[in-house]
Amino acid sequence: MQLKKIALLILTFAVSAYSISGYTEMDSESAQSEEQNRALIREVIELLNQRKLDKVFELYAADYIFHGAGGDTLHGRDAIRNVWEAWLVGFPDLHSTIEDIITEGDKLVLRWRVEGTHTGAFFGLEPTNAKIKVSDIEIFRIENGQLVEAWDQIDMFSMMQQLGAIPTQAE
Repeated sequence: MQLKKIALLILTFAVSAYSISGYTEMDSESAQSEEQNRALIREVIELLNQRKLDKVFELYAADYIFHGAGGDTLHGRDAIRNVWEAWLVGFPDLHSTIEDIITEGDKLVLRWRVEGTHTGAFFGLEPTNAKIKVSDIEIFRIENGQLVEAWDQIDMFSMMQQLGAIPTQAE
């Protein structure tokens, strides 16, 4: 009887030790994956700032899905590239700055801001030479080292006020 208790105790300890090491291993893998995701988004922003668009869009999945703040959905890497090219035509000096990155599993939340001068046509709005500073919060889903989906909440209202397309309260 005493031998059975000892065997059961040893077995319980072995299972617990295996389970704990398994969780530690999974946590370590998850942390490494989340760090890789943070490095990926930093690389995307840096390449955008350097205007290395060909390299940037290698980091987007071919079937990338973008859910815009206004409810619009874009499909494919080329669609999001067209959006970025329009921004860079409208704001040739556009610069993005990361303010926060939060990761959990395959999701990454990016709080960032874009700044630039409106010296080119931008989605039908003629140049105003106004300087903008716009906040954006975007949630990305990442798989296999690529951006595969995003949900965006950019402050377009504030941007349109800065461009003079929407009057401010003081006006």
